[in-house]
Amino acid sequence: MFARRVVLGWAALAGFCTSCEDKTAASKTVTESPPAETTRAPAAPKPPPDPLAGVLVVDDLGLYLQTHRIDMGAKNAEEKVKGAIADLPLKQKAVPISATRNAKTQHVGALARALGEAGAAEIDVKTPDRTGAETLLKLLPEEIAGDKLPDCSVVAMIKKDNTSAVWHVKGGTATKFVKGLAGPDMSMTYDGMKDQMGSCPSTHWLLAGEENVIWGLVFDLGQIVAKADPPPKATHAVFVYEAPIAGRAVQLRSKSGLRP
Repeated sequence: MFARRVVLGWAALAGFCTSCEDKTAASKTVTESPPAETTRAPAAPKPPPDPLAGVLVVDDLGLYLQTHRIDMGAKNAEEKVKGAIADLPLKQKAVPISATRNAKTQHVGALARALGEAGAAEIDVKTPDRTGAETLLKLLPEEIAGDKLPDCSVVAMIKKDNTSAVWHVKGGTATKFVKGLAGPDMSMTYDGMKDQMGSCPSTHWLLAGEENVIWGLVFDLGQIVAKADPPPKATHAVFVYEAPIAGRAVQLRSKSGLRP
């Protein structure tokens, strides 16, 4: 009898443990179920490449447009430049160009003039700064601002003797700034520009360089104004295609012809 009770006890205990294992297994089955699959959002489509990127270059030798090297010393250079860009989508576009620091300012001006005449709304010039880092300078063609500039709008020009000059677009006495140790004194030039901008309602100013001035110096002056903190009253830089004479009235091209 005693042995039978022992057997029944062990059987009951075994049944109880089996029930515990079943519950534990069932619990594990619930907690260890695989995570639900997450639906990933489709990747955003990449924007199409800019058909103008890298095709308009001003370097130490002149202009290289698409696959054409333009001889800027030729009599028909202007027509060659226009022909090289004739099939590009330029109207109402911000057109990117690349220019080396040692490019001649008048060569940058020749390309800018062709782009302005073709209807470009902005010229985005990429040039290495003094540290070698490629930097962007946004310039307006003469045609964009030529009709609406107040007479007091400020002109700033880098001269070939490494000095600079600042005056008003209508003409008048130009304030000249001597060169510094490593070229034009950009800080003094900018201070002079701010003084003249302060009394003028214009939001535009004119950037220029004499012939054979390296583009890097003109670019640096544009960058000082563009990066100023706080910004000056005039923040939109209009690039003057041909070197003006310091102190003389500046005649800009406009959509209706020359500025009156």
